[in-house]
Amino acid sequence: MSHKQNPQKDPNDKVELAQIIAEKSKKLSKRYEAFGTALSRVIKWMSDSFDRILFDPRHGLMVAFGITLLVYLAFNQGGTQVVTSSSLEVKDVPVSVNYNTEMYEVSGYEDLVELTLVGDYSDISMVNPQEEFNVELDLRGYSEGTHQVKYVVNSLSSRLRTHINPGAATVTIETKEARTVELTYDFINTEKLGSQYVLSEPELAMRDVTIRASKKSLDEVAMVKALIDVSGQTSTFETDALIVAYNSMGERLSNVDIIPNKVSAKVEISSPSKTVPIKAVFEGEIPDGKAIKSLTMNNEAMTIYGPQSVLDKITEIVFPIKASSIISDTSFVQSIVLPSGIRQGTVSKVSVEIKLGAGEKKVFDQIPINYLYNVNGLSLALQDKEDPFTSIEVFGTAENLAEFSLDHVLVYLDLRDAKVGDNQELPLFIDYVDQKSGLYRIKALEEKLVFNIIKQ
Repeated sequence: MSHKQNPQKDPNDKVELAQIIAEKSKKLSKRYEAFGTALSRVIKWMSDSFDRILFDPRHGLMVAFGITLLVYLAFNQGGTQVVTSSSLEVKDVPVSVNYNTEMYEVSGYEDLVELTLVGDYSDISMVNPQEEFNVELDLRGYSEGTHQVKYVVNSLSSRLRTHINPGAATVTIETKEARTVELTYDFINTEKLGSQYVLSEPELAMRDVTIRASKKSLDEVAMVKALIDVSGQTSTFETDALIVAYNSMGERLSNVDIIPNKVSAKVEISSPSKTVPIKAVFEGEIPDGKAIKSLTMNNEAMTIYGPQSVLDKITEIVFPIKASSIISDTSFVQSIVLPSGIRQGTVSKVSVEIKLGAGEKKVFDQIPINYLYNVNGLSLALQDKEDPFTSIEVFGTAENLAEFSLDHVLVYLDLRDAKVGDNQELPLFIDYVDQKSGLYRIKALEEKLVFNIIKQ
């Protein structure tokens, strides 16, 4: 079996190859040496040129300008970093206080604080000052006593630094106590209730409630009221009234728990009314012996609204006219003033027209004297005569005197303020119970009478 044999290399070839490599290395070394020499010459030339420029007095101004420019650029670059930092102040940020409201009452903290946000301008510009910031005073884990606790801002970017003013609160934590108190009421928004309506006393579903607060706060409570809103009501209604506590100054107390905080209330609404005449009453005398010939008004009666007890005491609505100011026929508009206790009237102004005529007098005798308002049960005896009669004098025009009727005349004594005893003087009062009373001036010839008064 024959095998293929490797040819043998000639030693002369190896020597020749080594010589070629050596020559190439020599050439490469010369090239590197030449490049280094050239680079050294260039650096030396640049260095010499820089020295000539830098240290030549002729080039001093140029060198100073260059150095100044470099310094300016360096500082301007550093200042750019400062300008990008910004701040934002946010005022009146509400504070949420976390604690056991069932057990404790807390005082001494601020309801509103101020925030100052600091950060890069780009981050600050992203903050909306109108948003609701979450500032918290966390009292969970604190017990009764006085403690200093820091305010904390939540839900803000970690890239912003936050400063709170004030930064902390000195709070007092007190244990709550309970007390039972009587419940009263107040009507609210009565200005939004029609003035013709009258409110009854409300029926409350409960008369006692429980209030809970610290002992100090409980001692401040002067009254607890159910606030019944009557705005827009026109008939009997039921509502849930909010219950609030007040101190002796009438200030509402917000740190008092009320159990329950609402009560059912029923209120009856009525509108008692009465129609009464409108009458003019002349004060003094008309000049030159004149009398009222005619008096006309565009409204001679009106309906009034108010509590029934007030309405029962009113028989007419009168307005005064100063007689001395009427010297000739005249007309005017007169405002109506409602009696005390009347809530509304259907007439606020009347147009009055007056005509004058020559005045005359006429005397009427044997007018009976009436005893009115004898609320104290008195018995009277005239001292200077037996019969309770008097005479009256009537002044008016001849035409009106011809129509004067004694059936409308009421002469009376008002006994409400009369006192028991002898020789008691009582004044006489006269009413002409008719719509035409303004046409006459009536007076009693005896202004006062003397009585002996005893208790029945």
